[in-house]
Amino acid sequence: MIAATARIIAADGPAAATVGAVGQALGASSGSIYHRFKTRNELLGRVWLSTAAEFQSRFVKALGASDPRQSAIDAALMVPRWVREDPVGASILLTHRREDFLSSDWPAAMTADAQMLATQLNTALQDITHRLFGRSSAPRVRAVTFALVDMPYAAVRHYIARKETPPSDVDTLLRAACEAALDSAGAPGPGFDAARKA
Repeated sequence: MIAATARIIAADGPAAATVGAVGQALGASSGSIYHRFKTRNELLGRVWLSTAAEFQSRFVKALGASDPRQSAIDAALMVPRWVREDPVGASILLTHRREDFLSSDWPAAMTADAQMLATQLNTALQDITHRLFGRSSAPRVRAVTFALVDMPYAAVRHYIARKETPPSDVDTLLRAACEAALDSAGAPGPGFDAARKA
């Protein structure tokens, strides 16, 4: 059910993933879907959570290598590679707003799962920042987030929107941009020096 819902969302957006459409795709009744998921919001939430957890597991694993600089670059390059391997998941996570899937009527366990993912990502970014620069000040965490999250997402998002596969030279360009951003974050500067003194 989650896989079928994911395919519908990737093709036509979250609004198209009605319980009726999911049932039709599966050749199942709406009642069978409601037997497993109490509401449509719960079904969509599970799609988002499972996709985010899979992506984030790979991202955090890439950050765990012994060399922090290479770990950071590997994590950034994981994004276009993941897009090529899982275009459905990439479409869900990178072309739709998180708010399209969140709902106030989620079960408490799902809300807790979402919070756990947010905490895991923040912790991973703070940890790699500290490993890279010996401190995890707010300006440097922002710089690392820009290099490892913002730039990779921007590099692939328009390909996903057009349902195209990012070409291999995206990786080359992203590596160069990531290295430049990390070099900038490590260089002395007014913002980073101020953070160091704080």
